[in-house]
Amino acid sequence: MSIFNYYPYINYNNQVATHILSKAEVLSNTLKDQRKFFKYTIKNGERADIIAYREYGDSTLDWIIYLCNNIIDPYKDWPLSEKDFKKYIEKKYNRSAELMTSTLFDYSIAYYYYEGLNSDTQEDIAAYNYTITKETYDALTPVEQSGWVPKSIWDYENEINESKRDIVLIRASYIDEFRSKFKDLFING
Repeated sequence: MSIFNYYPYINYNNQVATHILSKAEVLSNTLKDQRKFFKYTIKNGERADIIAYREYGDSTLDWIIYLCNNIIDPYKDWPLSEKDFKKYIEKKYNRSAELMTSTLFDYSIAYYYYEGLNSDTQEDIAAYNYTITKETYDALTPVEQSGWVPKSIWDYENEINESKRDIVLIRASYIDEFRSKFKDLFING
């Protein structure tokens, strides 16, 4: 069942509409109880509806996965497949994805990070807990540039995409309880 079945209805311009702006406080005690969840890593190309069907036997329960992981926009907050990621890079940067994997070109450098010098200790490297832009790097002297390494746009965007793969799923044995409490939250406030 879709999440919108739990939302109240309103009369808007003489039409009945789902009141999507009603804000539900999502069962904080359920979300805080870690025993009801398990960690899951989204596989390449896997969608929430597929996971919901496999885990809960109902693909329309994908909204529970989104809700439990604070995913507001599945198009932006869900990891892209390898194919879609490549398309995303090419559209966003208007260049072939292969070119964006290199740090040989200024346009393919996202930023610089400090990797350190042979003489640096771990504490020295940790002190550079920031990144710098290409412009800032170019303004440094050759000695100051030592230890700074470029990060390609591909690697930068890929780290962001991959960071979205680790989610939590509510255990199937708690799904009915969760749906019931969520529905009750809308009906009784």
